[in-house]
Amino acid sequence: MSETKKIQGQNAGSCKIELATIFDKKDPNRSVSVAGGFVEMRYYESILQDGIQASFMFSDAGNSIDGKTVSEGLPLNGGETFKFKAQDNNETTLEFEMIVGNDTNISSETTKSLVILPLSSKAFAVNDTQNVRKFFPKQKISDHVKTLMTDFLKTEKTLDIEETSNTLKEYGLNRKPYYMLNTFAKKAQPSGGEGQTAGYFFFETSEKMIFKSIDSFFDEEKNPRKRSIIYNQGPEKNQVPEGYDYKALTYDRESASKLEMSKMGAFSTASITFDPINFNFKRTVLSTIEDIVENVDEAIKPLTSAAKELATFNPSLIQEFSRTTMNFLDTGAFSETAEGSKENNFDFGGIYNQSIMRYNQVFASKVNILIQGDFELHAGDMIFFDAPSPEEDTKNDEIDKQAGGLYIIASLCHQIKPDKTLTKLCLIRDSFGRQGNHAKR
Repeated sequence: MSETKKIQGQNAGSCKIELATIFDKKDPNRSVSVAGGFVEMRYYESILQDGIQASFMFSDAGNSIDGKTVSEGLPLNGGETFKFKAQDNNETTLEFEMIVGNDTNISSETTKSLVILPLSSKAFAVNDTQNVRKFFPKQKISDHVKTLMTDFLKTEKTLDIEETSNTLKEYGLNRKPYYMLNTFAKKAQPSGGEGQTAGYFFFETSEKMIFKSIDSFFDEEKNPRKRSIIYNQGPEKNQVPEGYDYKALTYDRESASKLEMSKMGAFSTASITFDPINFNFKRTVLSTIEDIVENVDEAIKPLTSAAKELATFNPSLIQEFSRTTMNFLDTGAFSETAEGSKENNFDFGGIYNQSIMRYNQVFASKVNILIQGDFELHAGDMIFFDAPSPEEDTKNDEIDKQAGGLYIIASLCHQIKPDKTLTKLCLIRDSFGRQGNHAKR
């Protein structure tokens, strides 16, 4: 982040809206601007959300287009293209093109009405009208992902796809692109992750379509931090401590239940597979901690964690693997020769089990903060966050060594109003303990 883009102090004032236009779905040359009647917009991104979403509220006056309201004159009844562009107070642009779900009047008067537009990404709309009837030959999963994004979702956004190490054959079977992308995410393994980790996230931001491994998000070399933020309630509220970009306006913290994490397989899992070729059953047990249970086939550790220590559970309480999956192998289902009839297409016991464990680890620690509007931030970005240590002396400058450190943005919401712009962030990580320095880039 360059010095010219570095934010200091609290600056949650109004942003500059440059474009807010609805286009007729039948005639793209026919459009109407709703920027003048703007009341509020909320924009959402999440690593658990396939596409971006938003809602736009505006006052629909009787002379908006052809002497009529937007709803009647355009007309507006769902499926229209909505283009938006705005600048925050740091001169960073938020720009997107989305599809109107429907128009909802929440109040009506003789000369105007208040309208809310629910907005979805173009890829989301395309996904509902596409069925994948394609055979995906033996290639890296990342190659299949690129095909789905370009040929089926028809996206024109930048593709941020991390190369996978494992290959896969798959039939489309008339399924939706989003369904297949999320299925591939659970089966993908990053380069260098063999026998150690697996699992990807697929999601969309205003700028990109993203398919990247869980570990890459927590690796600061691959995912450089965007901001260093602090929350404190010291007497000098408007001063930002050295090394931080700005202060959070609100803060709360929560940790995932270790009992629930254990039940969902965050610490130990078992996979039972059935091979229809030879009628063999095989059980594979994986654990994040060595010797938790007897007959553990492999103790796995993530390549990278955000903080010092992964979330753990009391080993004496884990008597056996806590989650079991059962799968039929598709041995020989894709073979074209007799020699390939015994080839196993996918490693359920290893890769699939590893991804289950990793998905249930990444939400071990969660922080929610409210900050000034910052359009440079996106879901998946890395943030360094510090909060004060809870001590008797509330004027102390000690930071919380357990809660502080690196996080990734799990979800964000930009709330834009005529008089202010705010961003709500949900930050997550897989581990505990402050590691690194807030001033280090």
